[in-house]
Amino acid sequence: MPGSLLALQIFLILLPGFSAAYIVQALATRRPQTDLERIIEGLVFSFIIYVCYTPLNRGRLPFYIQSDSTNRANDTVIWSPVGLRSLALVTLGFAILATTYIRLDGNRIFQWLRLTERTTRNSIWNDVFETEAIEGQPLQVELSDGRSVLGSLAYYSDAADDASLYLTQAAWVDSEGNTVTIPGAGMLLTKTCGIRSISLLNPADESEEEPR
Repeated sequence: MPGSLLALQIFLILLPGFSAAYIVQALATRRPQTDLERIIEGLVFSFIIYVCYTPLNRGRLPFYIQSDSTNRANDTVIWSPVGLRSLALVTLGFAILATTYIRLDGNRIFQWLRLTERTTRNSIWNDVFETEAIEGQPLQVELSDGRSVLGSLAYYSDAADDASLYLTQAAWVDSEGNTVTIPGAGMLLTKTCGIRSISLLNPADESEEEPR
C-alpha cells in the first residue's frame, strides 16, 4: 500500500476523535492543555468512539481500501455513506455527552466514591459561577483600591486568569453602605480593576425594608 494512502487511512480513522475534542473544546471551559495532551485526548476519544461505533456497523469501518492488483498506486479509499453518517452521529453524540460531563461536573460520582477531589471545571472561579451564580445574581465586588460595586451579574469571563465581570444596574457602595447609581447600561470590571472579593447576595438583600 502506498505510504500516502496509508497516512490517509490513519487520518480518517483518527478524525472522529479529534473532531469530538474540537467540539468539546468549543462548548466547555477546559483547563489549559499542552499539544501532547490534545493529541492524547484525540486518540483516546477516537478509541472510545470506535468502541461505540463498530457494534452498530457490524465491526466494519465506514470506508475500505479498493486495491488494484495490477498497479498499487491506483488503490483508492471507498466511503460507505451509511457508515459515514452513523460515525458522524456517534461522534456528535459522544462530544455532547463529554461536554455535559464537564459542564455538570461528572467527577462528583468519583468524589462520592473517594477516588478524586478534583472537579471537571477549569478553576474554582468556574465552580462558583457555574453552580451558584445565575443571570441577574446580585453581586457586591470589592476592588483592590478599597471601593465596592453593587450590581446584577450579566456576564463573567470563562477563565480565572481574566477575572472579568459585567454588571447591570451597577452602583458604587461607600463605607457606610450608601449606594450611588452609575448611569448607563452597566459596568464592565476587568482584571486590571484588581477584584479582591466577590459577595453573592440574596435578591432580598437588595430590597428596601418596608416602613413600620
